[in-house]
Amino acid sequence: MENKEFNIKSSTVEKGLELAKEFLGKLISPTIEEVGLLMSDNIKFLRFKNQVRILLKAKEYVESKNLTLTEIPIKILVPLLEKASLENNESLQDKWAKMLVNMVNSEKNLQNQIFPYLLSQISIEEFNELKELIIKENNFAKRKLELTDLKVKLDDKYSFKKETKDFKAELDKVERNGFWLSLEGFEHENLLRLGLIKRLPPKIYIEEFKTGGNNDYESSEQWHQIEAEYDFDDFGYRISDLGLKFIETCEIEEEKASH
Repeated sequence: MENKEFNIKSSTVEKGLELAKEFLGKLISPTIEEVGLLMSDNIKFLRFKNQVRILLKAKEYVESKNLTLTEIPIKILVPLLEKASLENNESLQDKWAKMLVNMVNSEKNLQNQIFPYLLSQISIEEFNELKELIIKENNFAKRKLELTDLKVKLDDKYSFKKETKDFKAELDKVERNGFWLSLEGFEHENLLRLGLIKRLPPKIYIEEFKTGGNNDYESSEQWHQIEAEYDFDDFGYRISDLGLKFIETCEIEEEKASH
């Protein structure tokens, strides 16, 4: 087969490069000079800027809280900074900074390489939904304590009180149904994949049935086949232990205002 040589004029290459830079500029937010750096295989510059921004945020948190620092293993620090360097969302950059602070805070024990991976895998919408789920879980836990206190106050007679029965029924419903998430289906699956939430089992519906006969002992009892049906669209979610610890790693408690 005859060999063919491809002669590409420099003007054609330059025009193609400019068009590619223009298109890339629509996909990301840096200036056209930085886009040029991307095209020249120097993306490290943009990642370095993100790392500096996150490190400065962490420095501010450490100084404002006057924290005592401890060393962080290199196998955790390097992946953390590498993954954080790809984040342009300011809200998530703040989470990266807080994660770094919590990992070097000598009063906490939150050093684990799983946390940087988890943060790199979720969006800000998914993160905020996890926080909302924790708020619901905390309110639910408080309600359970209220029911326990009510039982103690009413002693053994609590089960005969309608308000207590209604209270318990409300909590039992949450135990069975969990909570719903305001996310798209693929976002549910992502949080499940990462082990940050738990999906409760689907509901089982059983057809009503009756046994034949009457109170006469001579009447034979009739048996009926039970048909059970799963409703795979009827389920809710609960936060997992990993999800709780992950959010804790990405948050710094605000100091309570003194009165």
